[in-house]
Amino acid sequence: MKRFFQYFIFTATVCILYILSSFRTRDSKVSIQSGMEFIIHFNATINGERLTFRKKYSNSFNESFSVEKFKFYFGKGNLIAETTKREVPLEGDEYSLIDFKDSTLCTIRFHARPGKYNYLGFLLGVDSIRNTSGAQTGALDPSKGMFWTWNSGYVMAKLEGTSPLSKQPAHAMEYHIGGFRSPYNTAREIKLKFPGETEMTSQRNCEVFINVELNNWFDGPNPIHIAEISTCTTPGELAKKISDNYERMFSITSIVN
Repeated sequence: MKRFFQYFIFTATVCILYILSSFRTRDSKVSIQSGMEFIIHFNATINGERLTFRKKYSNSFNESFSVEKFKFYFGKGNLIAETTKREVPLEGDEYSLIDFKDSTLCTIRFHARPGKYNYLGFLLGVDSIRNTSGAQTGALDPSKGMFWTWNSGYVMAKLEGTSPLSKQPAHAMEYHIGGFRSPYNTAREIKLKFPGETEMTSQRNCEVFINVELNNWFDGPNPIHIAEISTCTTPGELAKKISDNYERMFSITSIVN
């Protein structure tokens, strides 16, 4: 009888704790979802001109090329307050695939907690845990064309096109940048400063417009000449150098709040 009573007390306690935890979770979700909608728009340019696929452009080294594919992963978005250094995660999909061939994939939506913020942060690429978790669903589904193997993981960013300077068949230009293992990790933490301190409230939405300057893929700390390097499709030193370049592609052009 004593053992039965102890078991009853234990079971009842577990149930009460579960119910209380469930209520706390619901309250937390209501608090987050009652915040404003935070919308991010991406626009790709080359030398300040809006990207048009298959149109001829020139990079900083006066090398002619055209683009047929350009996409990358946006992950773990967060808002940062300068004074407190507080980082507040954006509520929504952990990863989104930004694909400039599909305008609907160039806008992503989140919910944000009210507050005053100075920066938008995100991961350009996919973290090591997701890279070692095998094929996944949603934005990380292999059907998106951004997954190599369980060993090599995800392509963080992809640029394909043609250039008369390329020595590849059909003058192909192909950069599939991936790799998550040190010292050649190509995932990049991006931190973009707002034009001024931006206050998020529960009364109005906020839209952020981000420019992605594709010329920075070639022109950066590691100059990439298409005539010399027109392809990179495996993890390694070259992939890391290109990722060091393209992490500089992003800038906030405006905020509508």
